[in-house]
Amino acid sequence: MIRWAWISLLLVVVGMAWGQVPLAPEVPPEEVLALVRALEIPDELKVGAQLELSPAMAEGRLTPGVAFAFLSEVQGLSPGEQADALAMLVQGLEQGFILDPLLNEALKGLRLNRPWPEVAGVLELRVNLLVATQQVLESRGLLSPPMATPLYELRTTQSGISPAMQLVLETAWAIGDFLVAGGSPADVVPMASLLKSRLSRLRDWGLPSQLVDPVLESLSPILVQEIVELALNPERR
Repeated sequence: MIRWAWISLLLVVVGMAWGQVPLAPEVPPEEVLALVRALEIPDELKVGAQLELSPAMAEGRLTPGVAFAFLSEVQGLSPGEQADALAMLVQGLEQGFILDPLLNEALKGLRLNRPWPEVAGVLELRVNLLVATQQVLESRGLLSPPMATPLYELRTTQSGISPAMQLVLETAWAIGDFLVAGGSPADVVPMASLLKSRLSRLRDWGLPSQLVDPVLESLSPILVQEIVELALNPERR
């Protein structure tokens, strides 16, 4: 039997109808770091966040404007909530994930005055899905290009962003969209169908076929179930 440790989280998430976030302002990375220093969080967390933010912004994994908009909203939270938000941000940064979609989703909730526990629940679910997706795909050898693939075919499309990390993002995001919309974690068949449809659309458009095709060939309800179980039960990692 599957033990859904986070079923209460999903019940909180069900039914969220968050609107689109306005375009983030263009700001220099230095202003993002200054905003981190102004937060009411422990100095150790400030240092850790700044160390991770700088390379993430330089590599294109996090747009300074998105980070600035998110941190500006975080400033209005209590000190404990600010620390919670930064800890989740640092976790994603340390793993090397692409974080613009994650912070944009948080912005939707914060700008609609959703309570922080609700926003944090979505953030935690998204981060855990990213971690679980990366772990499962790596364990199956699905994040490495075939040996015969010319290197030029797998070059990054944006500075510092690898196709493999984009694949992790798109896979985790499709599963997360299903859950955040209120889908049951047990409904792995429609989840797998949604994921297949999304990856097929991105094939040779946003992602190289050399990476997408092996995932599509291996994609099954069992693979999706493995990701979901790992995300909802992070103690198993």
